[in-house]
Amino acid sequence: MRSLMGWMFKLAVLGLIYAGMTSGVKIKLPDTVLGYKVPESAQQWVDRNGQITEYGRQTQAALKSIGESIK
Repeated sequence: MRSLMGWMFKLAVLGLIYAGMTSGVKIKLPDTVLGYKVPESAQQWVDRNGQITEYGRQTQAALKSIGESIK
């Protein structure tokens, strides 16, 4: 049973990280989940991916305006 809870925790953290990568919303991971401490590196990784998403949106907007000015 304890192993099952460990896997559920790991999958929940991976789900939060995936949501952070794919959405533009800044996600703050909780300090603990089901009694387990969330590593600081996981929060840093989510933050970095959020920044990459924002840079992608800014680049897309800039290229769109350049494309419209060329037309």
